[in-house]
Amino acid sequence: MLEIGRFRVHLVSDGRFAMDGGAMFGTVPKPLWERHVPVDEKNRISMSLHCPLVEDGREAILIDTGLGERLSEKEQAIYRVDRRGGLHARLAELRIEPEDVTHVVLTHLHFDHLGGVVVRDAAGRLQPAFPRARHFVQRVEWETALHPKGERQAGAYAHAPECLEPLQAAGLVEVLEGDTEVTPQLRAVVTGGHTPSHQCPIVADGDGHFIHLGDVAPTRAHLRPAWNAAYDLDPLETLEAKKRLLAQAADEGWWISFDHDHEVACGRLAPGWAKTGELSESRALA
Repeated sequence: MLEIGRFRVHLVSDGRFAMDGGAMFGTVPKPLWERHVPVDEKNRISMSLHCPLVEDGREAILIDTGLGERLSEKEQAIYRVDRRGGLHARLAELRIEPEDVTHVVLTHLHFDHLGGVVVRDAAGRLQPAFPRARHFVQRVEWETALHPKGERQAGAYAHAPECLEPLQAAGLVEVLEGDTEVTPQLRAVVTGGHTPSHQCPIVADGDGHFIHLGDVAPTRAHLRPAWNAAYDLDPLETLEAKKRLLAQAADEGWWISFDHDHEVACGRLAPGWAKTGELSESRALA
């Protein structure tokens, strides 16, 4: 756990899954990236599904929701899914009920960040997993997910409609227009790059700052500005957003949080981070 002013940041997770290492590092040669990330016999790397929970006893802000329970057995095998009880089990360990969550901030609407917004009821129907929470997503992201253009977008957002429709029907979605102050202590900053309007939530109270990087820098290895995933729609936009945000985080001592690092949930940047990807201090995955 971290303390950011009056807020407590719990390093909860929806478990682990695996993705092709080459896809996660794009043009970076395998002999370079495999020094930092273990790879299995199918060239997959282990990745966490880190979903930080930020709370102060009044507000409970969940950032991303992991895979959830929707994947078929075949998909679970392909992605080597090990949810270890999943996000709801981790929240229960903190004595947080789904109804206690007040905000869900979605960095973007890919299946490994969105899937946990819904659960199945006794009849097998998908229902909102956090029925009292306001769910925040960027307008361009929302429109792209529901009305994709071309095969690449359709594939990237194939899981989105069935997750978003129950939220929309329940009136739980708040669509944002660019950088937004969601509350006095929570703001969403649009980075683009990975998706058309990928966003990073920033929690600030007093001198403390916490930013969740989403897929701008999904692991510590991706702290290097030019190390970007093949999934990024605009890798140059990712590079520029990463340099801008991380430079400020380094100068001001922010805690930075990773979605998919296999060992570390969050940390502070060390001098020379852009070349080494090193942290001055860190917190391990829970």
